[in-house]
Amino acid sequence: MHIAFITTLVEYIGFVVSFIANMTLIFLISTRTPQSFGSYKYLMLWFAAFSLWYSIIDVLTQPSMHSYRNSYIVFCTSWFKYDPILAPIIITTYCTSYGLTLVLLAIHFVYRYIVIIRPNKIYWFRFPLFIFWPITFISIAILWWCLVYFLLSSNPTFNAYLKDTMFENYGEKIEQLSYIGPLYFIVDSKGEIQFQWRSCIGMIMVYSIAITTLFIIMTLGHAIYKKMRTDADFVAQKTLIIRKQLFHALVLQTIVPIIFMYTPTTILFLCPLIGVELGVIANMTSICLALYPALDPMGAIYFIRAYRNFFEAANKEKECCGLFDLGHHAATTN
Repeated sequence: MHIAFITTLVEYIGFVVSFIANMTLIFLISTRTPQSFGSYKYLMLWFAAFSLWYSIIDVLTQPSMHSYRNSYIVFCTSWFKYDPILAPIIITTYCTSYGLTLVLLAIHFVYRYIVIIRPNKIYWFRFPLFIFWPITFISIAILWWCLVYFLLSSNPTFNAYLKDTMFENYGEKIEQLSYIGPLYFIVDSKGEIQFQWRSCIGMIMVYSIAITTLFIIMTLGHAIYKKMRTDADFVAQKTLIIRKQLFHALVLQTIVPIIFMYTPTTILFLCPLIGVELGVIANMTSICLALYPALDPMGAIYFIRAYRNFFEAANKEKECCGLFDLGHHAATTN
């Protein structure tokens, strides 16, 4: 099967699974979260709702990716792909949503770090200072969106650079598509390198935000792990159980984005710099990003006992009803 078809198929599957999983998680957070979770409940709701949004914008964009020489692009292949107004907005919003997912994950780790290691700073997540986090989130959203839209959008030089490869691999005229991405440099006929500074500046700023979130996640995650091991013999058993549940969920919420978000995008970012051309294989990044919002909520549903118990209780009730119906049928038959 053609890679473009596989990418689109996975994006639709990812959307359906993500919608079901995140709606389920939102229901569980709203109705089954223990009071001991405190304001973390609202942070979890925020994250689940945004994961749902991410899957929606992904299916609206149906992004494909292509790497050619010293560049790569992300372009819209949905029913909006030829719309000169909506397509650029949608593809830019998709890329911004990727970055904001990483920002939200970093905020998760900041909260857990404060609760476990700096509990005297918990006022940062209570009224009125909690408003700092939505403001930070919105500010980064605006910054990321503007960087992508104004520094990494299409231009005549980029169009000429991609014209032949896009028609050869996708049968598309590049001038008709809306895309974003960097063209790091061009090697002219004399062998001289011409840096495309607009793209370079945009990628440096965008990836600086992504690397900062990864640094926060890894640093605070390590500190939380050390603190939990140290305090294992000194905290109440109930508190320890809750901490372990949240930490295990958070660990999975770290591993999944590292595998499905950080790693594939880093490969995509760096390969053009070292002259490695991925071509249509770059669409593996689209596939990974489409699967992320479908996989992420499953960690919280499994590791948080109150949520897992809900499904176990429902399953037992179903089994009991099945046995009752079977016994009733046998008695009626006799």
